[in-house]
Amino acid sequence: MSPRRTPTSALMVLLAASVLAGCSNPDAPSHTRTTETSIQNQGEPPAPNPPSASSQHPAEVISNPQAALAQFTHLYTNWTYRTLTANQHSLARIAVGSARLAEQQAAAASQADTTIKAGRIWNTAQVISIATDLTTPGVWTIVTREETGGSSQYEGLPATYHVTLAKLARLPDGYAVSEWLPQS
Repeated sequence: MSPRRTPTSALMVLLAASVLAGCSNPDAPSHTRTTETSIQNQGEPPAPNPPSASSQHPAEVISNPQAALAQFTHLYTNWTYRTLTANQHSLARIAVGSARLAEQQAAAASQADTTIKAGRIWNTAQVISIATDLTTPGVWTIVTREETGGSSQYEGLPATYHVTLAKLARLPDGYAVSEWLPQS
């Protein structure tokens, strides 16, 4: 004997179907998204226009991926309190994407950092290895042995190993670092 449906249960099914029919996925391709200006807070300046493609092209592109990573690593890890900001500006010029943005922000911060200057801080490094990450396609692993020094608390620190993960952007004439993620 099968259970008998009551008119109330049929009505509930019909009501649920009509409610669900009105729902849509806001991330679906056919959904029209609101523009950023329509959700901007009043009193907040509008977002700047995105940078032009030509301004994002790196100043220097290297034809070999390992050489591009070696150049970036050298500039990133070998600096003094006198050269740090200039190195970060150079890194921003030869990078693209999030690596460029991170170095632009780092240059602005280091220029205003009086601790680095007062401590006469420096860093020097040797590249131990640059290799593709076997577990994650498109990711490179860079291992360096670095020594940091300067006056006060930085004097006499032992050299340590550091690991950085990086991604490269393939450009028409070579490679540029697009992500730089120090791990240790």
